[in-house]
Amino acid sequence: MRTLLLAAAPVFLLGGMLATTPSHAATISKVANRNPAGACMLSIPTTDTGVRPKASGFRNEGTVNNFVICNFDVDTDIAGFTKLVVNFVSFDGAAHAFDCTGMDRYAGTATGDYATKSVSITAGGTAYISFLPSDFPSTGLVGWNASVTCTLPPGVSIITVAGYHDDNVGA
Repeated sequence: MRTLLLAAAPVFLLGGMLATTPSHAATISKVANRNPAGACMLSIPTTDTGVRPKASGFRNEGTVNNFVICNFDVDTDIAGFTKLVVNFVSFDGAAHAFDCTGMDRYAGTATGDYATKSVSITAGGTAYISFLPSDFPSTGLVGWNASVTCTLPPGVSIITVAGYHDDNVGA
């Protein structure tokens, strides 16, 4: 009986070690691309505005700048965003320059990290901005409550809102 237990001990020991060895999760990079017609809205709502969602984007067809806020989706629980991207187009044939501020915060907090970037669009052209984890020193974009607010000038449309993130696909 004692010989059987001694012979079985290495098998149980090896089995226990294998059971506690951590598996290495594989990740893939994903993009959650949203139509700006649903992802964006007026940051300061008013009934006297030319800003509206359209099939071709969230457009400022008015005569004054308007604050527009866009949100981002992430479909994982292992990591936050690796990049936020907003694309713009000038639809009035004029050049435009304006600022956008990205923000990320943790769900249980009322404050977060902010980063402001400038956008320049050539006459009739397109432009984009991207925010990276390094732009947000406190959250690193892992707060999952990211948004971008822009001072959208007349003649400019937001045409893409995309949140890049990693997702766990197993071992």
